[in-house]
Amino acid sequence: MKRLLYWIGLLTGITACVNPKGEDVLAEAERLMRTYPDSVLSLLEQAEKEAASYPRRNRMRYRLLQAEAMNKTYLPLDTLTSMDEVLDYYLSHGNRDERMRACYLMGSVYRDRGNSPLALQYYRDAIGEADTTETDCDYAQVSRIYAQMALLFDRQRYPQMELEQWKQAMRYALLAKDTLMYIQCQERMSSAYYLLNMEDSVVACTRRGYTAYLKYGKKDWAAATQIVMADYYLKHDSLAKAKQALDEYRNGSGFFESNGDILPGYGIFYSYIGEYYEKTSRLDSALFYYRKLLGCSSDDIMKLEGGYKGLMSVYAKMHKVDSVVKYAHLFVNANDTANLRNSAHEISRTQALYDYSESQRIAVEKSEEVRRLWIGLCICFVVLTLGGMGVYLYYRKQKANQMLANRQYTDLMMRYHQATEELQNVRSNKQQFQRQKEEEIEKLRQMLDAYKGHTHTGQWELEQSLLQHDIVKRMHQHAYKLAVPSDAEWRDLQGVVEKSLPEFYAKLVATECPLTDKEWKVCLLVKLNFIPSELTVLLNLSKQRVTNIRTNLNKKLFGESGSRTFDANLHKL
Repeated sequence: MKRLLYWIGLLTGITACVNPKGEDVLAEAERLMRTYPDSVLSLLEQAEKEAASYPRRNRMRYRLLQAEAMNKTYLPLDTLTSMDEVLDYYLSHGNRDERMRACYLMGSVYRDRGNSPLALQYYRDAIGEADTTETDCDYAQVSRIYAQMALLFDRQRYPQMELEQWKQAMRYALLAKDTLMYIQCQERMSSAYYLLNMEDSVVACTRRGYTAYLKYGKKDWAAATQIVMADYYLKHDSLAKAKQALDEYRNGSGFFESNGDILPGYGIFYSYIGEYYEKTSRLDSALFYYRKLLGCSSDDIMKLEGGYKGLMSVYAKMHKVDSVVKYAHLFVNANDTANLRNSAHEISRTQALYDYSESQRIAVEKSEEVRRLWIGLCICFVVLTLGGMGVYLYYRKQKANQMLANRQYTDLMMRYHQATEELQNVRSNKQQFQRQKEEEIEKLRQMLDAYKGHTHTGQWELEQSLLQHDIVKRMHQHAYKLAVPSDAEWRDLQGVVEKSLPEFYAKLVATECPLTDKEWKVCLLVKLNFIPSELTVLLNLSKQRVTNIRTNLNKKLFGESGSRTFDANLHKL
C-alpha cells in the first residue's frame, strides 16, 4: 500500500512538472485572443479564483492575457494595478515577444489614465523590444503599437509626429499582410491632415478608405468615415451631400442605440447634425442637437467647446443676447481649457528626451557588446593557445618516454646478445673473463626482467638467437624510431618464426579458434621478446588496445583471465 501511494505521488509530481497548473486554460486563451477576445475574458474570469494558486510564471501570463483581452475589447485599463509586477517579471524572464507585449500593455494602462508622456515612453520601449529583422517578428503587433502612438499624438494635436506613426503602422501592416489594418491607418491619417489644414489630403484619405472598406465588405466601417465627409460638405455649404453623409453615418455605422441616441464616445455627430440644421435655418432642431452634445460630453472638453459654440451661434441668429453672452462666456472658458489640456509641449519634450536617451542607450549597449566580444575572443585565444601548448607538450613527452624506453630495451637486448656471444667464445679457457661475463649477463637479464616482468632462463636461449636476424633487428629499430613496419616486413618476420620456431608456429596454427591478423602479430612479437611499448608502435595501436588483445589471447589460447600471465604462457609453447 505504501509503495502504491509512493508511485501515485511520484506520478502526480511528474504530471505537475510536465503540465503546470493553469497551462490548458492559458493555452486556450492564447489561441482565442486574436479572433475572440471577449471569449477570452469570460474564460479568464471563470479561472480567476484558481489563478491565485498558479505557479508564478502562469500567474504573470494570466494577468498579461487579461490585460490584453481587456484592451482588445476596448475596456479601460486604468484600474489595473498589477501591470507593474507583470512588466518587471517579463523584462527579467520573458522573450522578446513577451517583453514587447508587456511594455505595450503598460503603455495602454497609462494611456487610459491620461498620462500621454508615460504611455508614449512604454510604447517606444515596446517597439525597442521587437526585432523587426527576424522573420518571426509579430509585425501585426508592431503595427498596432505605432497606431496607438499616432492616436496619442492626435489627442495632443501634434499632427507631424502623428503622420510619422501612421506611416510606420502602415509599413508593418503590409509586412504582416494585414490589409484591413493598412486601410484603417491610411484612412486615419485624415485626422492629422485635418489639423494641418490640408483639406484635399483629408478628403483623399477618407474616400480611399471608404472605397476599400466597401470592397472588403466592411459597410459599417465605410459608413463611419462619412462623418469626415459631412464636415467637409458643411464647410463648403454642400448641404444635400452633407445630409446624405450624415444619414449614411447614422444608419450604417452601428454607433447608435435602438432609441436613436449615439453610443458614448461618438457624440461629435450631434455637433455636425446641429450645424446642418443651423445652416438650413431649422434652429429648434439645431438647439436640440447642440444640447444633446453638451449632455454626452461632460468628460470631453472638445465636445463641450463645440456645443457652447453652436448654441452661441444659434442664439445669435435668434437675437437672444442674454443667451449669446452666456454661451460665449462658456465657450471662451472651454476653449482656454482645451488649449491648456492639449498643449503639445510636454509630449514633444518627452519625445526629444526619449530620442536622445534612446540613442545614448543604443550607443552604450553597442559599445558594451563590442567590449564583451573582444574580451571573449581574447579569453578564447588564450585558452586555445594554452590548451594547444599543453597537448603538444604532453604528446612530446609521451613520445620521448616511449622512444627512450624502446631504445633502452633494444640496447639492452643487443648488449645481452653480445655478452652471450663473448661468453661462448671465451668459455673454454678464460675462466675469470667467463665469470665477469656471466655476472654481466645476469645483471642484464635482471634489467630485462624489469621490462618483461618474468624470467625465462632456459626458454630464452633459442628465442635470443633470433635477435641476429635482420628482420628482428629492423623491427626493434622501427619501434625505437616510432615507425610502422611494411606488410613485406611482417611477412618476413612470420617466415623467420615459422622456420626457427616450427613447433610454436604449428601450435598457433592448430588453435581451435583462428587468430586474427592483429592477434598473430602480437603472438609473434611477444614470443620474440618485444615489450608492450614496442607493440603499440609496431601495431599502430593504443596501449589499452594492445592490453585488450593480449587479454583475449590469454583467454583464447590458455583459458586464463587477464593479460598478466599471457607472456609467460606464450613462452611455454
